[in-house]
Amino acid sequence: MNMIVLMTAAGAPLAMLGLSTPVAPERNCIFMIHPQITSAVFESKEGKIVFPDRPTEYPCRYARTKSGTEIAFTNQNDWRFEVRIGRGDEGSWKARLDDDVVGGRAFSPFGDGK
Repeated sequence: MNMIVLMTAAGAPLAMLGLSTPVAPERNCIFMIHPQITSAVFESKEGKIVFPDRPTEYPCRYARTKSGTEIAFTNQNDWRFEVRIGRGDEGSWKARLDDDVVGGRAFSPFGDGK
């Protein structure tokens, strides 16, 4: 899995999470703006959490489990991201900072073959 598409809870395109290869427990990931993002989504709470400043590469934990794939990392503003993709290439994401939590849908358009 080298790319995951993140959407808001309402289903609006938000970001693409690119992951480095080769597959290892520790990989690097970076958010890229989804080509179909709207200015309203970019300026939303989710947009400001995912894109807080400039593009930054994050070390992330990448683990395959019986139920799918889990990716976790912390961004430069201390939001803890967790992305879970099931065997059907669909799942969810959430970001947490203290008691504040946002999230939405996630899917891997190219599957988990890599």
